[in-house]
Amino acid sequence: MVRLPRWNVGLQSKITLYLIAIVVSVLSIAITASRLVIERQARLLLRSEYITLVRQIGAGIGTLEELRNRSVLEQELAKLREIDPEIVLMEIFDLTSGVPQMTARSGAGVRELSALPNESEIGMIRRGDPVARLAEVNGQLFWEIQGPVRIGTEASGLVLAQVSMRRFEALVARDRLYAALVTMAVAAVILVFLVWYLRRKIGQPMASLVGEMARVEAGDLERQVSIESPDEIGALAAQFNRMLFRVREGTEAVRLLNESLQDRVEQATTEVNRRYEDLARVNRRLSEMQLRLAHSERLAAAGQMAAALAHKIGTPLHSTLGHLQRLKRDTSEEKREERLKIIESQLERMVQSIQEVLETVRKPAPPMGPVEVNALLRGLLDLTMPVISLRGIEVETGFEERLPMTLGDAGELQEAFLNLLTNAMDAMPNGGVLRLETRSIDGAIRVTVADTGVGIAEADLPKIFEPFFTTKERGKGTGLGLSICRNIVRGHGGEIEVESRRGAGTTWVLTLPGRDDETR
Repeated sequence: MVRLPRWNVGLQSKITLYLIAIVVSVLSIAITASRLVIERQARLLLRSEYITLVRQIGAGIGTLEELRNRSVLEQELAKLREIDPEIVLMEIFDLTSGVPQMTARSGAGVRELSALPNESEIGMIRRGDPVARLAEVNGQLFWEIQGPVRIGTEASGLVLAQVSMRRFEALVARDRLYAALVTMAVAAVILVFLVWYLRRKIGQPMASLVGEMARVEAGDLERQVSIESPDEIGALAAQFNRMLFRVREGTEAVRLLNESLQDRVEQATTEVNRRYEDLARVNRRLSEMQLRLAHSERLAAAGQMAAALAHKIGTPLHSTLGHLQRLKRDTSEEKREERLKIIESQLERMVQSIQEVLETVRKPAPPMGPVEVNALLRGLLDLTMPVISLRGIEVETGFEERLPMTLGDAGELQEAFLNLLTNAMDAMPNGGVLRLETRSIDGAIRVTVADTGVGIAEADLPKIFEPFFTTKERGKGTGLGLSICRNIVRGHGGEIEVESRRGAGTTWVLTLPGRDDETR
């Protein structure tokens, strides 16, 4: 792309151009308005003259014999056209028969103009009124004039004349040229005067003031502007000199203050850096403790459930085992039937105990409401960023703007996303890339959590969502995280998918229903 140079127009040039534009505009408007009025008056005057001519020709015809004497009339019309070459056509019509009949004609006329008067024009002629019409043909103006021929008290005929405005338009064009030349001459004179006056009164003083300002900007605070003028520029120069005096007074005080402040800033900066490093260490430890606490809470919940379950089914299980051992030794059919009924009752008791434990640990229905997924993920990134930075993991995000909101429980969704982020961080102990993306596809929300970690073996992929299944080392995982994550996603009407290959990382894709009426 070619860039045009920018022109820096000075104040003097701007004032000159503005004044010239105003003067030229006023002159042009005045001359144009005057010319238009004169042209209109001239056209009307020309129209009046030809109406008078047509009336005179009609008045010269006193009888029907004269009206119908073609040779005499055409001679008279030819003489008139010789006197005024602008008359391109003259015709005389007889109106006594009801239909206009041409009795005399001189000239070729204009093809585009009708040579026959219409009914409305004939009606005006019969009333004794002339008819005048201005027409434009191929860019040229023509007057078409019609006047009555009165014989007695009635209009027995009419005279039609077509007059060219060519000579008139030539005069108008010449006047326009003269007006343009006069305007340009006046503008040139005003321009020369303005340039001389503005250079003397504004240009030179402003150049002197700008030069002194440049020297002051370079560091010479001892300069003074020597402009003695009673106008605004003189006042500006005096004010500039007073400002320089105050600047010189304040410069030394500012220098001393800066030296003192510099020492204090250096001390404060050192202290802030030390405090920031301490805060960063504390923040990293807090984040690690939060993750460990969540892990411990899940372990404790699983242990409580297991202990409660063992306590509930321990006694019925031992009783069932004893009756099964005795069942082998019983020979009586009646005794066997009795023992089977006891075993059946104990099994029903164990089933009931298991259901009671599940009812006890089952979470209540979460409160559902609009959840902004992008904000939720940003908050989790802020929470885990200290651990992410500590492990040397690079984060890439691609959150879609105006993502629809989903209906759900923010706490449960946060737990699901945190499980996936924790697994991704555990899969990259020596650093890597963690990628988070959100997209809106067909009204649904798609969340992608991808890492470049160790990946999952193909044989383990079908089992990763099973409770208590884990690929982590002993003591580092319970195998409940992904199971809980899938249950939460499905409880919100969504689905979770995984793609992974050993040594090539893992990609989790969560799909949640969106709300069309709310978008963030």
